[in-house]
Amino acid sequence: MKKDYLFKLLIIIAFLFSSSVQGEKQANKRVDYHYKYQPMLDNLISKHIPGAVLLVESKSGCYIGSAGFKDLEKKRPMTTDVVIPNGSAGKKLTALLVAMLADEGVISLDAPINQYLDSQLLSKIQYSDKMTLRQLLNHTSGIFEYNDAGEYDFFKAQYALKDKVTTDMFPLSFALNQPADFKPGEGHSYSNTGYALAGVILERVLKAHPSKAIRNKVLLPLNMTSSYSKGVEEHKPEPASGFFINDEDPTFPLPMNVWFDTKEIIGTTATSDAPLASSVNDMAKLLRAIVVDNNVISPSVRVDMIGEDNLVESSGPRFYPSSDFYYGLGIWVEKVNGKKFYHHGGTEFGYFTQNIYIPDGDISITAFANCGVNAHCEERFQDFTFEVLDSFLNIGRSK
Repeated sequence: MKKDYLFKLLIIIAFLFSSSVQGEKQANKRVDYHYKYQPMLDNLISKHIPGAVLLVESKSGCYIGSAGFKDLEKKRPMTTDVVIPNGSAGKKLTALLVAMLADEGVISLDAPINQYLDSQLLSKIQYSDKMTLRQLLNHTSGIFEYNDAGEYDFFKAQYALKDKVTTDMFPLSFALNQPADFKPGEGHSYSNTGYALAGVILERVLKAHPSKAIRNKVLLPLNMTSSYSKGVEEHKPEPASGFFINDEDPTFPLPMNVWFDTKEIIGTTATSDAPLASSVNDMAKLLRAIVVDNNVISPSVRVDMIGEDNLVESSGPRFYPSSDFYYGLGIWVEKVNGKKFYHHGGTEFGYFTQNIYIPDGDISITAFANCGVNAHCEERFQDFTFEVLDSFLNIGRSK
């Protein structure tokens, strides 16, 4: 009986050991994403999308690929290390700097902005006596959107000043003496103006352009070596060309059906609503650092940016129609079928970026296209990034 018992015990131990080894092998198994995502990326390229880059990282594997061209005239292939202006995906960087300074006691997220601005400027902004920095950054201030002024007034002025660096007061000037969308705190309306005004406040508090503090507090500590504040820092690496084609509106200030390289225009706008030029690797690194514990961003800053109590119900470019959709500071938080993920895209004339992080599985998805502000480009690119996202979440477009 004793021998029989020992024999059975040895069999059980051997089985458990074998199961443990198999489980460890399964956990360490790497997935080759190339065969899945490179064909999708190749198929993205069309007459409306000259070039694109995709980064996918998870606990199971890493893929980075490119397709198409980064220069249409010289037919230079797109490369994975390309740097482009990130558009509104860079809002998280401005919001992060403000949250860091608030954590240090340099600035207050919840004090009225009249603590930081002169009465002459404040008098041109409706309800400025009731606005806070937090409301500017989570789009609940109600401030007028400067892109809505006139018929392409901002772009016309931007184009006319393409050889001159413009900072936050430039876009803000198009929103002055304009009616607010609502009283602060009484609604949610996405506004680039709120970030431009936050940038003006930062510059007055810091007595310098925010780019210096951004480099010292964020870019250097996170080792974001391919990122810079466009317009005011050295453009190294040089950004890729961005291509805009006007194929819809005869009244637009550029010729119809002609590819126009926007790099020189976008590269001179040093504004806080779209401050950053970056690579896909650096963008993924920034969003992950905001969401996941690390030595650069404190837990209290993280709570201010994406803590549950600091999220506001939002509208905007959600991926799933029935998701719960919120905005923190510079980041959208989307919840669907019990799954949560963080994201923020960005468009500028000639550029489109998308930046996504899924905590479950430690998954980063970052994509670039060198086209933007064109319906054909944007719809196809957004569908593409959704397909990549849903390949992990497996929820489907109807949800």
